Amino acid sequence: MLPLVRSQRACVERIRAAVRWAKGMVVLVGAPGQGKTVIVDVLISKGPVNPLRLEGEFLGDRTDVILRMAGLAGLRPEGANIDMLGRLQSKKFPSPEYGVPEVIVDDAHNLQDDVLQLFHELTVGAYGRRWSILFVGEDQLVSRLQSLKPLPCLPSIVRLPLWDQQDLEQAVKDLQSYAEVSDLASRVLKQYASQPKQLLRAINETERKDLTKSRVGRTYRRRKGSRFSTAWLVAAGMVFVTVLGVFVFAQMGADHDVANTKTIVPLAPNNN
Repeated sequence: MLPLVRSQRACVERIRAAVRWAKGMVVLVGAPGQGKTVIVDVLISKGPVNPLRLEGEFLGDRTDVILRMAGLAGLRPEGANIDMLGRLQSKKFPSPEYGVPEVIVDDAHNLQDDVLQLFHELTVGAYGRRWSILFVGEDQLVSRLQSLKPLPCLPSIVRLPLWDQQDLEQAVKDLQSYAEVSDLASRVLKQYASQPKQLLRAINETERKDLTKSRVGRTYRRRKGSRFSTAWLVAAGMVFVTVLGVFVFAQMGADHDVANTKTIVPLAPNNN
């Protein structure tokens, strides 16, 4: 699980406040892959109670939903729908004062309209007390709830904000070691602001590419410098050998001239 950044922590608190004060239907809206499930997981883990949690993608009609809720609540799933709803109503659930709803439905945008209507009826107290329910889904979920018939639903809406540069810097401050986050953010933040996992993956890939280029550049410069150093050494050696050869040749010529110089030896007078 990715650590929560500033905007995600604020979103958790907004959900708590909405559940606590709305005491009805609350909708968390976000783009696919934006981290809605992480938000809900933290909401539950930080609370003292565990709500009934349903997966909207796998729910069928109203009867299927009621049976699943009865099973999760520890009730025997038998009898007519109205009877099971009555027993669910009498079941003691945690108070929404904790900021945690009684029921959470993930991917609620996949629910059928009659199931949306059922949950709306529960939140307005159609079967007794009012339920606290959190829907988690995509943007189209809100318009579908508002167009329900005969009872339109006007839920409290919490939108998961897009990541900004501050969120990105916070998320990668312990992972980033080769490049400045501000330089990378301008290249990938706009494209992946609604997809934290893809954003961090893109940052990591960009970082590796930049590091590889940097290392290749340093290697090339070292090799180039090494070639230049070798060339200078060879040239200096050739110059030294040439100078040494000229010096030796000149010295040999001087020795030859000294050896051939005529020396006049004075002769002693002959007294005979």
